Amino acid sequence: MSREELYKMKDKVVDDAIKNATLRALDDLPDYFWSISSSSTGKYHPKFSLGDGGLVRHTLFAVEIAVELFNIVTFSNIEKDIIISSLILHDGRKLGNNPKYMDKNHADFQANYLATFWSDLNFNGRDDIIECIRTHMGQWGQVKPRNKVEQFVHTCDYIASRKLYDKYYEGE
Repeated sequence: MSREELYKMKDKVVDDAIKNATLRALDDLPDYFWSISSSSTGKYHPKFSLGDGGLVRHTLFAVEIAVELFNIVTFSNIEKDIIISSLILHDGRKLGNNPKYMDKNHADFQANYLATFWSDLNFNGRDDIIECIRTHMGQWGQVKPRNKVEQFVHTCDYIASRKLYDKYYEGE
């Protein structure tokens, strides 16, 4: 899984303003995003999302889960775009200001960063994306999901972080 694959995910966004804002934010992700594991301890994510590039694999998987679930859960097109953009960017600054361990407040850190980063942009869904990112950790975050879209983003991230895959798959 690679940087290119994550950049392709932005093409699942239909709205041009959201797609462009997502691309702008992807271009601004810190270098560490592309190489770190999804979990600093290995306790909270499956094996495929650990090690070099693990966070990118986790992010891709979360987006793929959302796209699959769109087949059975009804959302408007703008809501789908908000969900996809949120999942692409949700862990963008997972280390926050700490270069050694994942920041337990990384959801707020990334949401606040994007609020400032996108302050010159005014597009439909901007604040919703920021709030989906802020609430993506669900009951483990400082702010809990407050609506169906925020809860769906949390659910996709949660499923992507479960070790179910490890339980049923042991190799190539």
